[in-house]
Amino acid sequence: MTRIKARELQSKDLPFFQELIDASPEWQEEECVSVELETYLLSYSMYKGQWRSWCDESDKNVGVSFMIEWSPSNEKPWIGTILIHPSKHHKGFGKMIIAHYKEELSKKGYRVLFAGCPIQRDSWMQFLGKCGFEQFKVEQDVVTQKEYMISVLPL
Repeated sequence: MTRIKARELQSKDLPFFQELIDASPEWQEEECVSVELETYLLSYSMYKGQWRSWCDESDKNVGVSFMIEWSPSNEKPWIGTILIHPSKHHKGFGKMIIAHYKEELSKKGYRVLFAGCPIQRDSWMQFLGKCGFEQFKVEQDVVTQKEYMISVLPL
């Protein structure tokens, strides 16, 4: 079985992250375009989460993720982003990232992991479902009026 490993996202990883963004029009619509990445990352610093860069067993870049262990909304861990390089799609890397988070959070005593995604992003919700997330509820952002499907993964 292929194994993956993570490290905290570093400045040397930004070109790869920008490549992932450029390859995902959906992510660009929801989050940012690649030239805005550094500003975008700064805006997330207040959440005290961790951006990670993921590599396969031969140290080739696979993807990037963001997770917070404690969300002010419900005091639980949340996955905010999982972006996989297009050449690595449908090879189980996204599921492996979630499996890493499950193991890590379980060891720390957490019992659930949350994820939210825009309601119109069917492929994102399908991915979460394939990884064991259960649709929990729909919430509407009071500022943008966008609807989000909140999903939960028992650990």
